[in-house]
Amino acid sequence: MAHFLLIYDLAEDYMDRREAFRAEHLALAGAAADAGELLLGGALTGPSDTALLVFTTAERAEAFARSDPYVAEGLVRRFSIREWQTVVGSAASEPLGQGLA
Repeated sequence: MAHFLLIYDLAEDYMDRREAFRAEHLALAGAAADAGELLLGGALTGPSDTALLVFTTAERAEAFARSDPYVAEGLVRRFSIREWQTVVGSAASEPLGQGLA
């Protein structure tokens, strides 16, 4: 399975403003996770200036971002989608052999 990172560049006031939109954002994320489209998601800390969400397709990542209230309300300054070539771990898209040196 391929992996695609949805990368959010968060606004400086993200932590102050997110509460008003958090329930809707989490409902959207929960629905995407339940559908098997969103594998992981969360914000980086120290500082909270970036969030990463791992999707199974670039199209689902794009659709999520376009409908996310965090994006619509300016809590996300910009977003990008990058394919992530994973090679280690049970869910890797292109796993290496078992014996890693």
